[in-house]
This record gives sequence, C-alpha cells and structure tokens, in this order.
Amino acid sequence: MTAPLLSVVIPTWNRARLVGEAIESALLQREGAVEVIVVDDGSTDDTPDALAGRFGSRIRLLRMPERRGPGAARNAGVRAATGELLAFLDSDDLWLPGKLDAELRLFDRFPDAEAVITDSLGFIETIPDARTRFGRNGLFAATGGEVRRLTDCRWPWTDSRNGVATCSITVRRAALPSLGETLFAEDLNSCEDWEFEMRVYHRCRVIVLPEVWSHVRQFADATRVGRATPGQPPTREQEIGYLRDRLKVMERSHWLDGLDTYLENELQRYRADTVHQLALLAEGES
Repeated sequence: MTAPLLSVVIPTWNRARLVGEAIESALLQREGAVEVIVVDDGSTDDTPDALAGRFGSRIRLLRMPERRGPGAARNAGVRAATGELLAFLDSDDLWLPGKLDAELRLFDRFPDAEAVITDSLGFIETIPDARTRFGRNGLFAATGGEVRRLTDCRWPWTDSRNGVATCSITVRRAALPSLGETLFAEDLNSCEDWEFEMRVYHRCRVIVLPEVWSHVRQFADATRVGRATPGQPPTREQEIGYLRDRLKVMERSHWLDGLDTYLENELQRYRADTVHQLALLAEGES
C-alpha cells in the first residue's frame, strides 16, 4: 500500500460540532493523498460517535483514555503518522482549498527545503481580524511579500507573540529526528506550539510563503481550559499561567545554540520582559 503524501494530525476535545469542518478541509486538499489522524483527547461529548458516523474509514481516530492536553494529543498522532509530509490542524481551524498543492510547488522549487510556513487569517467567532498573521507579526514585511528562505528574513521568531499558526507549518517527515524525540511539550498549558515552532526554525531549512492558506478560528465554547475566552482579556490567573509557560520554554531552550546576534538579543530581551511582567503581577497580588 502506498504511503500517503501528507499526514495531518488533528487534536480535539469536546468539539463534535466543529472538528468535522477541519477534517473536511484536510480531506479536500488532494483526494487519496492525505491521511487524517484525529486524536480525541478524552472528550466527554459525542465526538467519537459523531466522527465514526460521518467519516468512517476516511480518517484514523485515536482515543486518549483521559484528557492530557494538545501537546500529548499531537505527539500521539505523530507516532501514528506515515506520510512523507506532516502537518497539524486544530479542531476549530480550516485549510483553504489548494494549500497542499501550493506547498508542494515550493518543495519542488526548493528540493533542500525541510519545512514550509504560510500565512493565515484569524477569526473570533465569525469576525475576521483586520490583518493577517504575517501582517501582524512582521513576517510579511520581512519577506517583502515574496517567497523567501527564512534565513533571509529579519524576523524575531524568538518572541512568542510573533509566531505563526501551528496549522501553517508543514514539515518533511525526514526532518523529524532533528526536532527531538518529543515534538510537543506535554507539561505546558500554552506555548507548546511556540516551542515546536522554534525547533523547526532553528533546525530546519524553512521556506516562507506569504499567502493566506489557513483560517484560524476562535470560539467561546469553553474548550480553552486555562486560557482566555476569545474576544475577552485574560484573567490575572490566566495571564500568570501564560507568562510562566513561556518563561519555562525560554529557560530550557539551551538547544537554541548558535543563534545569530539579532535573535539572541531578542530572546534575552523577551526573557527579561517576561520576568518583569511576572514580577508586576506578583506585586499586585501582595
């Protein structure tokens, strides 16, 4: 049996209403060439039955015995993946038709490329953001709106606020060993995607395609445990949790060896800023 061209891992928890749309957007990329692995992270709604009835053998459904978070769910999906390429799609997000073909053209154009990243547009409920992710994080300006190698872009990816959506990253399976035995941290409630993202940028040859190929949607559906409700400011507890997670990522980032001076300075500045923000919140508590 021929291995699929692309394996996409979709973690989900209590999103029977939404995850089907994400699955369809992946299956429609190229018929017969996409392996969709849905990891049900201990859902308590009817997600497993709904997916089995709607998709049957068109997807692989893995079930976690209890909720362990998106990092663990994605890792379980990676272990089951068999495709030449690997990508991730959150259960509330969508890929636009033609995304895979656009990426394949770049992999053909740059045979040494190990990953491709693309732009996305965010939504809160049904309201789109005023700017795309690349427009907000400076990557569109860094590319000049043209296809570039990431190494040719002056872009401070060592700041988590400048990251791209996880669903915008496609990696060659052959590059996975260089990213570490575990792709996503399982001890974080947030920033596990940023840690993975930095590994890709630091250890892979990455091509940047400044075109929107994903819709990153956020819904106030009580599935973002420990995180802010979309469209609302975070609580003090949520903000502290997020800052602690991003500081933990930076404090154990010894593998970011050999950064150029610009990125190293940005990382140190960001670490200091995070420590300062945590101190201010601690003062407010006392």
